[in-house]
Amino acid sequence: MIDEIKHDVSGTAFVVNYSRSRIVNISQDLYAHLWVTPEAIALWNDLSLAVYPNDDLNISLRNRFFLEQIKKFVTVKNNTVFISIAAGFDNYPFLIEADFRSVEYDLPNIMDLKKRLVEQWMKEKKLPERNIEFMGIDLNEATQRIKMKQNLQQVIGHNLSFVLMEGLTYYLRREVLSDIFKLLADIQESGSLVAFDYWGPDAMEYPAMVRLKAYLDKKFGDSGKAWNFLDETYIKGREGFATIESTDIASLEVKYAETRILQGRDNKIPAHYAVLKKL
Repeated sequence: MIDEIKHDVSGTAFVVNYSRSRIVNISQDLYAHLWVTPEAIALWNDLSLAVYPNDDLNISLRNRFFLEQIKKFVTVKNNTVFISIAAGFDNYPFLIEADFRSVEYDLPNIMDLKKRLVEQWMKEKKLPERNIEFMGIDLNEATQRIKMKQNLQQVIGHNLSFVLMEGLTYYLRREVLSDIFKLLADIQESGSLVAFDYWGPDAMEYPAMVRLKAYLDKKFGDSGKAWNFLDETYIKGREGFATIESTDIASLEVKYAETRILQGRDNKIPAHYAVLKKL
């Protein structure tokens, strides 16, 4: 069904779902398989050979971390709003048994396809019923960020919110990311959360990152020059927020997996994770 209506959505958009689907006992994503296409599997295999074979573990651990953070928040707080910025084809609202409103933002072609498939799969009982709104937006456009802010103000109101930015920070220009943090600080209620992953300033010292840069440059013409690397100073400098959770991929492997593949420098993308609380 995906292949029939995906139009101009690249198969790369579904690769992370294949990673999540490969280790469900860690990712806890029971619905990732719905988004897997033959093209995504082929791309995953190519990435595995050219860069590193551990993307399934990496992405499954990432999914598990964010899922646990979201679940802990929305199941304890009342009238919460879950917001996913650059949502892609994640499944978080379907993985949590709680009554909360969800709003997702991504490029219009991504959101159009996701809306159609989600509505179809809910009708077919492949997905549980959930209250989700899908908004098409280009975060690199200042006018569209203003549009997102206005929409968020209406959606959130005076409710607590959990904002997720998964797999996003390293692809945005620094000024764009800073603007997003500022608009969230302006509209989120005290006690609300923002969760995200990031690459540190030493990321390119890791062999897998060097291979990833070469791979993307060769395959997609993306040299990685625009990658945005963050440090603790930047994160702690987000006005209006305080860091309440900080960890990395190696720590998540120890917590959620029996493997120790990602403990050294040779076999991992050195991802870090943070959760900030609105003051």
